[in-house]
Formats: sequence, structure tokens, C-alpha cells
Amino acid sequence: MSDLFVHESGALDAPAIVFLHGVGNTGAMWRTHMAGLPDYHCLAPDLPGFGSSQQEPWRTRIATADQVAALIEDRVPMRKAHVVGLSLGGSVAFELLRRHPELVDRVVIDGCAALPTAAALPMKIGVALLSPILRWPWVARMVGRAFGVTGAPELADFVSQMTQADPASFRRAFAQAQDVRITPDLLRADPLTLFLAGEHELRTTRQSNRLLAERMPHAMSRMVPGAGHGWIGTAPDLHLATVRAWLAGRLLPAELRPEDVPLADQAATATFGGSVHEETLR
Repeated sequence: MSDLFVHESGALDAPAIVFLHGVGNTGAMWRTHMAGLPDYHCLAPDLPGFGSSQQEPWRTRIATADQVAALIEDRVPMRKAHVVGLSLGGSVAFELLRRHPELVDRVVIDGCAALPTAAALPMKIGVALLSPILRWPWVARMVGRAFGVTGAPELADFVSQMTQADPASFRRAFAQAQDVRITPDLLRADPLTLFLAGEHELRTTRQSNRLLAERMPHAMSRMVPGAGHGWIGTAPDLHLATVRAWLAGRLLPAELRPEDVPLADQAATATFGGSVHEETLR
């Protein structure tokens, strides 16, 4: 049984969607999507260490994915749900694809890479240094802007949610979200999966999206022109329309573009436990 606090809407017998929030946010970040999808049973948990689940510390991505899987088993009568994950939530969605594909229907992963990036170490160091004062409003605002949250209402909302985060959990969750890697079981995952990234997202994220879309059985990648990591805040209607179309099996919004970023040498192979296995990706 999952002990996570859950924001919930919709009829219990409707198709289910589990929304997984970004680092520093809570399940409340999905309220516009939940209101815009009245024909679904929507569940948006506060992940461990965040919001009303902050009393339960974040341990690992795997442990969190197992808690989300328990949530689906406990609260979804059909024991199968669509999953929409943003950033940190995307890293948890990756673990659901690996460990619990039988519980997952269609998936949207936005702004989360499964390849190593040179930016990861300095970002981890920066977050570690800031974590003791993470709940200070000016620090939360700075972090929000770094994540691409720029609009005044959206930034104020982020700061409000950020002050509900356990600093140690934030630090661990952020670091672990940078450590997602492509593995053979991920490449075999069968659920229909859409990978999203803004045009100005980290290049590694876009390369990861394109690679996974080409190598997974039922996957697609799309890029949002002119957008950055936090495009859900700058273009919420487009994000909602994209989620709605993907989950319903309809054409995606015309504003999206196929991911065409060139694959670098590091993106031509996948790293498994420190060694490179090119055969797995051929």
C-alpha cells in the first residue's frame, strides 16, 4: 500500500492518469491538467519528501516507482493507468517502464534525459550547497527561474510548493534524476511512450528523447519550438492539449515538431553500469 498523499479527481471507473511532479513541486502543479481532463480518474501524488508527503523522506527512484505502482494497484480498479511525468517525475516514470510495465498504459515523459550530461555534476553541487536554505523564498525563486519557471503567477506557485519540500529529499531526488540511464529492459518496454522537450532544453535530453524514440518498440519524440525546460508553465494549454491527444490516441498538436537534434557520439550507445554495450542498441 502506498502512503503518499494524493490529489485526486474524476470518477473511479474512468480511465486513470497518474501525474508525477517535478522536483520542488507537489502534485498540486497538475491541477490545471486535472481540471482539463474531466473524463479521467486523475491521481497526482506528492512524491516522498515533497508537499504533504514530506514526512516520508525520498530514498531512491526505484523505491518511489514502487510506491507509485502500489498506488495504481490500490486506487485504480483496472490496475492500469496512463502516466505523465515531468523532470523528476519523468525519472520515476522511467522506473515504472522498467519495473512495472504491466501497470502502465500510455506514457508522457517531459524534460528528463536517460543519457549522461556534463552539466549534471555542477548542478548537483549547486543544489547541495543551496539545500540548507532551500526553503528561503529568494532561494526558491532562484531555483524556479533556473528550472525555467518565469511567469509571475507560476513562479509564486513554485515558491509556495518549494517551501513544502524536505531539503535532504530535494537534494537526493534532484541528484538521482540526473542519473537515469538507458538499459536493455527500458529498450524492451512496450507501453506507448511520448518523449517531450523544449527546443532550449539541455541538448542531452533532446538526444536521449530521439534515441529512445528510435529504439523503443512504441515510442515517439517531439520538440517544442522556442520553449525551455519549464514550458509547461509558459505554454500550459499546449502541454495539456499534447497530453490529451497522446492519451486519446489522436494527432498531436501541430505546434510540436519531430525531434531532429543530431545524435552525438555518446548518444550512439547506452551506458550500463559504467560500461558501454553497443550491441544492445543495434
